[in-house]
Amino acid sequence: MDKKLPTARIRDSEKTVAALKRAAIDQLISNGFAGLSIAPLLKKAGVSRGALFHHFASKDALVVAAFEDVLAEFAICLTRISQRLRSGEIGLEEFVTETSAAFASDLFIATMEMSLGMRVEEFLSEAAQDAIVVWRENLLRFWTDTFDLPALSQAEQETHWAIASNTLRGYGFTNSFGHQEVATRHMRQGFAQFFLTGAVIKPAITPDISALQGKKTTNSGEEK
Repeated sequence: MDKKLPTARIRDSEKTVAALKRAAIDQLISNGFAGLSIAPLLKKAGVSRGALFHHFASKDALVVAAFEDVLAEFAICLTRISQRLRSGEIGLEEFVTETSAAFASDLFIATMEMSLGMRVEEFLSEAAQDAIVVWRENLLRFWTDTFDLPALSQAEQETHWAIASNTLRGYGFTNSFGHQEVATRHMRQGFAQFFLTGAVIKPAITPDISALQGKKTTNSGEEK
């Protein structure tokens, strides 16, 4: 008996799960939550219906798993932008440009579509709560690891960065209806002036990327 067989099966299983989640993310971006359909999802992933329900209890369970991946990927993207600023690789203007672009990217669109889905699907709202908590923690950590605001207390800084994040989310939502270069330039200039005046860039450190992913859940929703 080939002792390598179990390992090969595990790898095949991981590839199948990854392909299904990637296909779900692509559908969220291209078709929206309302347009998420099993048949084209399976075709995109290159797997059978049986494979989908072998790994996930339902389509919604797959969507939640894909949503967790999107949030983790988004957090890692922001952390890398932070590191580029803190290491001196980019300046503050480029930091604002790259950060605002992240909030207008396909990753943001996927999170927005998932948010719409959670408004109508109770299971999604409940199953995604842990991932949302981790995301909010990572988003605050992105700002507080990047900048210090010496004139503000810790609580005031948290409020400051929460408003900054909501501003960028608003920009990302507006940008999804069409990109206007002049409006984008004004937004970035105003964002830097309002939120980053008086902010001190912290020195660079090596980030723990794995910590950004938080607690993973199984396809049935249990923590592991």
